[in-house]
Amino acid sequence: MLAPTHMIAGQAAFIAVSLGVGHAPTLPEAWLAAAAGLLPDLDKRHGIVGRLFPWLSEPLEYRFGHRTLTHSLLASVVLALMLWPLLPRGVWLAVVAGYASHPVADMLTPAGVEWFWPARWRCVLPGNERYRMRAMGWGELACAVLLAVVTIPLLNMAKAKPGTGSVIAAAIGDIAAARERYDAEKGANRWTLRLEGRDNLTHADVSGDYPIIGSWQGAGFLIRTPEGPQSVCRTGDCGWYVDSAVAVKGEAQVTTTRQIAAEHTSPAALGAALEPLEAVGEVYLIGSLTARGIEPKAPTVAVTGDSVNLIFAAPAVLEEWGARPLRDLLLTVQVRHVPSVTTPEVTLDDVTAGVIPAELRPWLLKRDRISRDR
Repeated sequence: MLAPTHMIAGQAAFIAVSLGVGHAPTLPEAWLAAAAGLLPDLDKRHGIVGRLFPWLSEPLEYRFGHRTLTHSLLASVVLALMLWPLLPRGVWLAVVAGYASHPVADMLTPAGVEWFWPARWRCVLPGNERYRMRAMGWGELACAVLLAVVTIPLLNMAKAKPGTGSVIAAAIGDIAAARERYDAEKGANRWTLRLEGRDNLTHADVSGDYPIIGSWQGAGFLIRTPEGPQSVCRTGDCGWYVDSAVAVKGEAQVTTTRQIAAEHTSPAALGAALEPLEAVGEVYLIGSLTARGIEPKAPTVAVTGDSVNLIFAAPAVLEEWGARPLRDLLLTVQVRHVPSVTTPEVTLDDVTAGVIPAELRPWLLKRDRISRDR
């Protein structure tokens, strides 16, 4: 086949693979795939690549012949393994897909390739020679045009990076693949979990689309439901058991964090400090504190004795804690908001918000004034 046909085939293969694995191709990667589609012809000293590297192409052609070693499955596998730890994912996909497309395209010609080299078998597609394409013939031209036309919608689909990401993973509905993608890309977008499953206690069907709050344990999710936060996974340890799950990427958002470290405060004081943050987006509390009499509330509030752990807990949970003192706070406040919004800082005001009893506040304020007057 001619060089332009191999370049088109290399781009088409790269874009198809990108769509299959959920990678959004870039223009430089597409051009790299086209160039990689020419590399197997390094064993042809009069070819485009061969003339660029005569010191390598001449011995390759003399020792092994054209369409043998460099066109083999072995060469594609070795190249993929060698470059895997060295190149970014998109560049690696471009090089490997572009390279591997070349021998497959050459199988469509009458001569075929020694794909299983060092075995000397010639592999061809299709088996009937009448339907194979001759170089510079109408068949090759039609193939090149068809690949170019098909590449356009594939490129649009791959660049859009469908919400389901990997077409293969979406078809399988593997929650582990959904979790892996979410962990790799979370933070810059809202996410929805499209799941099929059932409640672990009632066995009721819970299939539907639910906003993802965050990761849960090793391979699960914490989602928002009309009844409140729920944990989902493929074991009995979660509230819901998932048969099939796909992580769907939504609109853009920014995740901002604020830290709270305080020796003591109250639910009212903490709630008042969080109100400015709630005005700009969704707020979640992650961390630990010490308090007596807090009731556990799975899956976001875990209690062991006086130790309380918060796992993406919403500020609304503070309203259930009454006026009891909160001590030893180490919290990360996560705010998810639209990109154009500025997130304020967190300020705790214990004197006016309820940690100090109302009866003592005048005396403390009076003492402060006396100290300043002195």
